[in-house]
Amino acid sequence: MEYKDLVKEIAHKSRSIQELVSYITTKADNSHPNYSLLLGAGASTSSGIRSGQHLVNEWRKDIYTRLSLEKYTDEETAIAYLSKEEGSWYTPTNEYSSLFEKKFDLPAQRRRFVENEVDGIFPSIGYSYLVSLASDKNKYIDTIYTTNFDDLINESFYQFSQIRPTVCAHDSSVNSLSISSTRPKIIKLHGDYLFDDIKSTLRETESLESNIKNKFTHFSKEFGLIVVGYAGNDRS
Repeated sequence: MEYKDLVKEIAHKSRSIQELVSYITTKADNSHPNYSLLLGAGASTSSGIRSGQHLVNEWRKDIYTRLSLEKYTDEETAIAYLSKEEGSWYTPTNEYSSLFEKKFDLPAQRRRFVENEVDGIFPSIGYSYLVSLASDKNKYIDTIYTTNFDDLINESFYQFSQIRPTVCAHDSSVNSLSISSTRPKIIKLHGDYLFDDIKSTLRETESLESNIKNKFTHFSKEFGLIVVGYAGNDRS
């Protein structure tokens, strides 16, 4: 189904910003938020981290030029060539993961690339507002999922508040996480750049680790989910 057709079909589900604010702030008490938050790479661009689309454009041009031995002219030509000639590894519906794996062959190379991308980056002002939503006074959100490898969410809590969140960067650390805990929780769905087992390729993002998947499902039965800066291309 085309996006425009989908929008038309579910037009009755469209909500305004004012309605979203009303939903978030309507709570039975101050200790139980209505929503969790899922942050994607788009949330990090204002902090100076290049977006996934920016990297895709760069990698696509480089790989097309190297494999076709032709001068890069435009995006459409490159996509058509890669789809036809390199279909064994190239996936146009998830260019980021397929190009990332082709560009950097080894997991350690991918981890070092991510480490260099996030090095020296500080949270933008938007993250200070995010932290305020998770404060003891407001408590509009206390669980944040992210597909990002950077540490901007955790860093923002240290910079903009006295709150120290629980950070789960790998599958084993999620298992004991309680849904009733009032402490802010950061769950890194694809891992952390400090570890070698970050999820970035097609195979790696095809499914979530079992503990993370179970916890995500459990939390989603209790809370609504607000998605920001995430395209939703991962197969999982």
